[in-house]
Amino acid sequence: MTHSKAVLALVLLFIVATALALGGGVPLEWATLGDAQSASHRIFYELRLPRLAFVFFAGAALAAVGAVYQILFHNPLAEPYLLGISSAATLGIAVGETFWGIAAQTLASQGIGLVSAGVVTAAILGLSLVRRGTGTERVALFGLGVNFVLSSVLFLLLSYQAQTVGGGSLRWLFGQVPWLSAAEAMRFAVFCLFGLAALLVASRSLDALAFGDGVARTLGFSAPRARFYYLAITSVLMACLVSFTGSIGFVGLVVPHVARLLFRPSTSRALLGLAIPLGGAFLLLADGISRSLLPPMEFPVGVVTTVMGGPLFLFLLWKR
Repeated sequence: MTHSKAVLALVLLFIVATALALGGGVPLEWATLGDAQSASHRIFYELRLPRLAFVFFAGAALAAVGAVYQILFHNPLAEPYLLGISSAATLGIAVGETFWGIAAQTLASQGIGLVSAGVVTAAILGLSLVRRGTGTERVALFGLGVNFVLSSVLFLLLSYQAQTVGGGSLRWLFGQVPWLSAAEAMRFAVFCLFGLAALLVASRSLDALAFGDGVARTLGFSAPRARFYYLAITSVLMACLVSFTGSIGFVGLVVPHVARLLFRPSTSRALLGLAIPLGGAFLLLADGISRSLLPPMEFPVGVVTTVMGGPLFLFLLWKR
């Protein structure tokens, strides 16, 4: 595919995804959209527009973190949930719902999830500081081990507490998008903007790390310091995101590969600049589909992204 065709495809994807995200689900009376007292006006401006902003930046953050991890860990299969942050947040929310009666999608449950993810993030960052000479492999393996342990505890908890099965906790395993107010969506968007900007500004050191620690030192970068920087930014981004949505699979894994296949970026900054809007558009499309299949029923968006991303991932493997 030529560069111009790839750009056109991205623009069309964004337009279709935006239209589906705003119009999907329960139909609106578009003629009354200008009437501030109408139900369609309130649904559109108080629910769907904030949700659109939240979903776009959530997808952008997932795609950016996935791209960084694939470079940082020298692994094309790396994805944002590699380090166990998602399992930590989900387990914290499940514990709060099971033992303290804290309902999912509330500020309290998000706070518990954020704190739980923060503990695991601190452990991972502490490991990267204490064991400087071990490189990224030990950090990745540590995160993988934590992920296995926390996932096992989570499944045991859900099995023991039968009343949580089928409830909010179980949905966090498949990914969900909360209905946020305009103020909450704006705060999340601003937070993601700062995080994404921090990744883009320091992308030159990521290019150096892509060739190994020795090359990074030759080019004047401290590999442990740069690695710590990226782990800190991406971990905070993921901790905040997972506390809202749970695990949304395949976005961070597939979108960076699609960006490489369509545009063939030569630098990390170019890859991130392409993956960010592509990830946002992809998650918008998945969210619109999740609400449009059987309205007013809403399917977990993580299931839709997996159904969409699975065949795409197999196609990419076949192409390579």
